Amino acid sequence: MNTERFQIIAPKDREDYRDQAGDLSEVCWPEFMLHDPIANENWHELFDRFEAYQFAMWDAENNRMAAMGNSLPFHWDKDLSELPEGGWDWVFLQAIADHKNRIVPNIQSAIQIAIHPDYQSQGLSTRMVLAMRAIGESKGFKNLVAPVRPNQKSKYPLISIDDYITWQTDGGLPFDAWLRVHVRAGAKIIKPCHQAMTIRGTRAEWEEWIKLKFPQSGEYIIPGALNPMQMNVEKDEGVYIEPNVWMVHML
Repeated sequence: MNTERFQIIAPKDREDYRDQAGDLSEVCWPEFMLHDPIANENWHELFDRFEAYQFAMWDAENNRMAAMGNSLPFHWDKDLSELPEGGWDWVFLQAIADHKNRIVPNIQSAIQIAIHPDYQSQGLSTRMVLAMRAIGESKGFKNLVAPVRPNQKSKYPLISIDDYITWQTDGGLPFDAWLRVHVRAGAKIIKPCHQAMTIRGTRAEWEEWIKLKFPQSGEYIIPGALNPMQMNVEKDEGVYIEPNVWMVHML
């Protein structure tokens, strides 16, 4: 990777940072993943309350955002093994509540690292993880935790997350590429969080999001999802509950 071409920038470095970040999110995630109510209602808080924890990788050669990283601080005084099942949604709300109540944070949590499809498999992921670690280190934190989305599990939606995280390569590393990036950067798996994100929508909304029809109630495998989603035609509601994996980087 050309380190002169790719530079770490902060939100204050560009007036169009938020617009570029929004555009990047849209191309990095399946459409349905952009409809988590916790994210949509609170995304602005990352910049309003936790701007120092946000960063991006800028492609100076093509003048565009190649990747972005989002994290936030919160307070946790229990063992890491007790981190909640609520994962991503929980930690987002917890950080905001702590800040509102002026509770001093003592730990950092990743929210996402998103890499534009044009820049994937070019070595940016490890540098992004290390940049996020550096933020926590600069704040004096001892741990960076992350409710990690193991992207390749979308190819195995019928396998439980508990089983999936035990799969390994011949070299003894996690089978999942994104879990593997974290482990190579020094992280350890803590445990699954089975209810990391909950996305609800009407049948019409789900049909628009994923371009599939739902003729009857039942369990459906949908593109990009880590688990099957449940559609209840009678109640006009589809529910997808996303599992993630709690991991920890010792800083």
